[in-house]
Amino acid sequence: MSEFNRLFNSFFKTKTKNFYIIILFQLIAALVITFFSYFNVANWQITKNTENNGAGFVPEWLLIFGILAFLLISFILIYTPIHSERYNRSQTWRLAAISDGQFYLANVLSTFVVFIYFIVIEIIPAIVLAFLAYFIDKPFQQGFHELLQAIHPSFDTRVFFIVIGTIMLAILSCFFLYFIISFLNFASQAIIDFVPVNVNGAITKILHIFIICILIWFFFEINSIFIGNVLFSLITKMDFRIDYYSELPFAVLANTISDAILLFLNIFLINHFFEASEQNK
Repeated sequence: MSEFNRLFNSFFKTKTKNFYIIILFQLIAALVITFFSYFNVANWQITKNTENNGAGFVPEWLLIFGILAFLLISFILIYTPIHSERYNRSQTWRLAAISDGQFYLANVLSTFVVFIYFIVIEIIPAIVLAFLAYFIDKPFQQGFHELLQAIHPSFDTRVFFIVIGTIMLAILSCFFLYFIISFLNFASQAIIDFVPVNVNGAITKILHIFIICILIWFFFEINSIFIGNVLFSLITKMDFRIDYYSELPFAVLANTISDAILLFLNIFLINHFFEASEQNK
C-alpha cells in the first residue's frame, strides 16, 4: 500500500506541475480581454467603450475568466486521460515495485484527482474576483441580493437527491471516459502486437485506427444491448414503478456497471497483453 501511495503522489505531482502557470495566464488573458472590451485605445489615449454592455470592470473580468475556465476544464477533461496513457506504456514508470493492475489504478485515480484539483484551483480565483466585484460594484451587489431572494428558501429533498445523483453521474462519467480511452488503447495495441513485424509502418497505423473504430462500435453496441434490454428488463421485473429511462437512478446504475466492466477488462489487458515500451518515457 505504501508503494501505491508513493506512486500515486508521484503521478499527482507530475500531472499538476504546470497548473499554476495555466491559471496565472488565464487570469492575465481574462484581464487583457476585459480591458480591450471595456476601453478603446487610440492615439495613446484610453477611453471607455460606449458599446460596452454597462457591466462593471471586475464583473466583466469575472465573466471572461469563467468562460475561459469552462473551456480549460473541458480541455483538461479530455487531455489528462489521453496523456495518462503514456505512463501506462512507459518503461520507466512501469519499473515501480507494484503489480500492473495496481499501477493502472494509481494512474487512473491520480488522473481523476488531478481533474478535480484543477476545478478547485479554478474556483478559487473566481471566488476572489466575485468578492472583489461584490464590494466595489454596487449593481453586482444588488444583482446578487436579488438572486438570493429569488432562491426558494424551503428545503426540497427531491432536489437534494437530484443534486447528489447528478454529482455521482458526473464522477462516473469521468471514470467512463478514462476507462474507455484505456480500453481502446490496451485492446487495439494488444491486437496490433500480433501483426507481423515486417508489415509497413503506415499500414500498421491505418490498421490501428481501423481496429479502434471497430472496438468503439462493438463496445457501444454491446453496452446498448445490455442496458436497453438486460438491465432494463431486470429492473422492470422488480416493479419499482419508476420510469428508469427518464430517471437519474437508472443512469447512475447503468454507468456504474459499465465502469466496473471496463475497469475489469483494463486490468486484465494490462496484466496480460499490454507491455511497457522504451519509446515512451
